[in-house]
Amino acid sequence: MKTIGTVDTPYGKADINIGRYPQGGAIFVQLISCAGNDEDDFPGPLATFSVNLKSYGCQISDDEFNVKNWSENECFVEPMLASGLFEDTGRTCLSGYVVSPIWRLCDPAHVPEPLRRKKGGVA
Repeated sequence: MKTIGTVDTPYGKADINIGRYPQGGAIFVQLISCAGNDEDDFPGPLATFSVNLKSYGCQISDDEFNVKNWSENECFVEPMLASGLFEDTGRTCLSGYVVSPIWRLCDPAHVPEPLRRKKGGVA
């Protein structure tokens, strides 16, 4: 995974890390709390901001990902969109009882390389 920026969250500053899910190859977005948010805090995973729906048939491009905008992630949506690193495509994907927005990375340099297919099947 690589860090593409930092965002202010209700829990302090967090690095935005991206990579690819091994199953299906969709973009993975994780927030990692920054050191120094609190003297007792250590850097570590804060939230997984993406959800892997590509492997369940959701049609997205290599520069797009499904946002997990429900439950504990609701508070991250506004700051992540305001960061300028992402844009909302206006498209969504239904998953069970929730609707997941599809966002795109604004800077093509931030798009992780697609996973290479292995011989005999899955990437």
